[in-house]
Amino acid sequence: MLDKKTDAVLQLLIQKCGNTYKVLDKKQIVYELPAKLNVDMQGLLAIVAFLKENEYVDVKYQDKDEICISCTVKAESYMEGEKDMTQKAKITNGQVGILWLGVFLAAFVASLIAALIGKLF
Repeated sequence: MLDKKTDAVLQLLIQKCGNTYKVLDKKQIVYELPAKLNVDMQGLLAIVAFLKENEYVDVKYQDKDEICISCTVKAESYMEGEKDMTQKAKITNGQVGILWLGVFLAAFVASLIAALIGKLF
């Protein structure tokens, strides 16, 4: 899971270029990020390097002012999967009770089997 700054940069890059290479101005990227994140030029470069290392983006070239960048399929699937993550993690109280009962019965049966094996040998 990415932190808030990295997530915001990745969302912006997906909006700007998608999975095609685009030449973007670094200052414009920093300007378009939310001000509350306090991302400066050095922070942007570190985030882009992290995203490149983890194969979320592909950087064709970059210089002092511009960067030619493209988002990968991994980045797009991460953004789509992030929205569904909260729905997949929900467990109702009834399911917790059933899980607890199953674990209890499995432990009880295992202890009975261990006692029987202990009596045989």
